[in-house]
Amino acid sequence: MIERMKKEDLDEIVIIENEAFTKPWDRDYFIHEIDENEFSELYVYRVDNEIIGYVDLWYMFENCDLTKIAIKRDFRHHGYGNRLLNEAMKIAKDKGSEFMHLEVDVNNEDAIRLYRKNHFEVVRTREKYYENQDDAYDMVCGLIGNATRKVLAIESSCDETACAIIDENRHVYSSVVTSQIDVHARFGGVIPEVASRMHVEQISTIVDQAICQSGLTIDEIDAIAYTIGPGLIGSLHVGATAAKSLAFFYDKPLIGVHHLKGHIFVNEMIKPLEYPLMALVVSGGHTELVYVENDNSFKIIGTTLDDAIGEAYDKVARIMHEAYPGGPVIDRLAKEGKMSYQLPTPKVGDLNFSFSGLKNAVNTLVKKETEKGNEINKNDLAFSFQETALRFLVNKTKKALEQYPCKCLVLAGGVAANSRLRELMQENFKDIDLILPPLKYCTDNALMIACAALHYLKYGKVVSLVASSKPGMSIED
Repeated sequence: MIERMKKEDLDEIVIIENEAFTKPWDRDYFIHEIDENEFSELYVYRVDNEIIGYVDLWYMFENCDLTKIAIKRDFRHHGYGNRLLNEAMKIAKDKGSEFMHLEVDVNNEDAIRLYRKNHFEVVRTREKYYENQDDAYDMVCGLIGNATRKVLAIESSCDETACAIIDENRHVYSSVVTSQIDVHARFGGVIPEVASRMHVEQISTIVDQAICQSGLTIDEIDAIAYTIGPGLIGSLHVGATAAKSLAFFYDKPLIGVHHLKGHIFVNEMIKPLEYPLMALVVSGGHTELVYVENDNSFKIIGTTLDDAIGEAYDKVARIMHEAYPGGPVIDRLAKEGKMSYQLPTPKVGDLNFSFSGLKNAVNTLVKKETEKGNEINKNDLAFSFQETALRFLVNKTKKALEQYPCKCLVLAGGVAANSRLRELMQENFKDIDLILPPLKYCTDNALMIACAALHYLKYGKVVSLVASSKPGMSIED
């Protein structure tokens, strides 16, 4: 997250400044920039509430000078500098600047490489510019006409109708989601025919809202994306029809995105992903361990042999006569419970999962206790089920990382919102870069489809207007 620097940030800023520069600014200079320099704007870059970088911009007429940019030492070479620079360029452009200018030491190869990647060009060399007598390059980038590509994405794979617009810098122009959960809760689960009908009723309004909120015109959109699979076939068709209509009428490239790739790539809204990475994908329809060698290579190394974890939560909640969806209900009940009921840990080989036996064990336990006239302690049963299921997930993930060493571990999917699972992930994976998506990114949304679509766009992976939706599509396809 990029935001204006405040004086309360200076303790963290001064530490980064001192480790980044041989001639660092002191606290008083930063205070002067914040309070007295009318030409200056300072911004901090936060990741998980920690300041990991900052930038100083000076505005003079149509020009913006990038006078300072720095990233905390432990976060360098992971893409954060590029993201911060892109945000700075967007801020300058939005304020009406036509150019961005900077000086860089001719020996600072990493910085020069970053600037060239972002279309900065050397216009002259300033000899002995620095106090140590090093030369500096003057570099300039034109901001007008240097726009990043923008994607409009539609998600309709199950019971959320959503549309979002983002650009290559992961700047969110709009994200609109409407859920049908209250309707389907009456039936104890999603009714496919009802879901598709409600998508038809809502899709035009949702797309229109997303475009209006973005402040963009459709002409400024570079590609249209949608969920091609997996999902409910009727629901998928509604989103596909809307996306294809837009792509045809406005002559835009069409991108068919795999739903689970969206769940993985939305984590880029938090921080850049490092490869290879391991993704634990947990939702109502999926439980998978996915080895992601790069952003174009996905390998399923473990999957459920029967029920998905989210489906097991729903069925156990139904056994306990609790409401749909079961995940939030059991998570809430478990907070007041303890391990009073002994349930079997699923036994399945390799890196695969199985939850049907655990669900059946809960059902058998409830029947036996009821026949004996014993009242079930729902809090304790919820705790016992959840702890058994989630520790099973975590242990399988540990084994996967032993067999497939990775730089990053990503949690993805609707069950990623489970508070106990998030605790267990943090407790058990302290030695790897663990990314837990914010709750707003766990459930289905179009932002995640847009994030994935940007990777498809990079590789030129588009589909035709007659492409079929794929309800059983594998992430390896």
